Amino acid sequence: MGKTNFWNDAAKYGAAVGLLLAVSTVVENSIVLSGRLGLYALLTVEWIAAVVLHYYLLHRYTRQRAMQRDEAEGFSFGEAYGFIVAMSAFGGIISGAVQYIYVYGIIGYGRYVERTADALYATMARSGNVSPSMEDFLSQTVAQMHQSPEPSVFSAVGGGMLTSVLFGLVFGLFIASTVARPAKPFGGPEGNV
Repeated sequence: MGKTNFWNDAAKYGAAVGLLLAVSTVVENSIVLSGRLGLYALLTVEWIAAVVLHYYLLHRYTRQRAMQRDEAEGFSFGEAYGFIVAMSAFGGIISGAVQYIYVYGIIGYGRYVERTADALYATMARSGNVSPSMEDFLSQTVAQMHQSPEPSVFSAVGGGMLTSVLFGLVFGLFIASTVARPAKPFGGPEGNV
């Protein structure tokens, strides 16, 4: 089988993973910022769906890469694991960039902080009896959010990348162990000896 370029494949498949993560991030932020408690149950469903699809895409693309390799060469655990981490890094860059554009470009950071605070207050108000210490804690948290400087594009992209790479590092262990296959330099068990 023909060889393909590791970095081109990692970037191409990482873009698909990043698109999934970006859509997930926008949906999650939209639900949280809506302040509607009824939609919060969707967060769990959305999060589980995103995790399952993320795992599926990493597994599928790594298996696809393994199948492109010649049987004589095999596809080691290290190659599979490295490919998963590289895909995850590219996906995280896209996810972080979309998060930055959505929060800071479309919504606006000041409005994002206000809507987050409003959602927190609405959730606390709906939950009923909130202790005074909890109200103080919430007020302090909101005050800190208003006083904190706007995060940079590098911190947003770095955060997206870190999250995706950590996912790839953990679940990549399982994926790489199932996708890896030993080299068969003599063509398999009945080989040419």
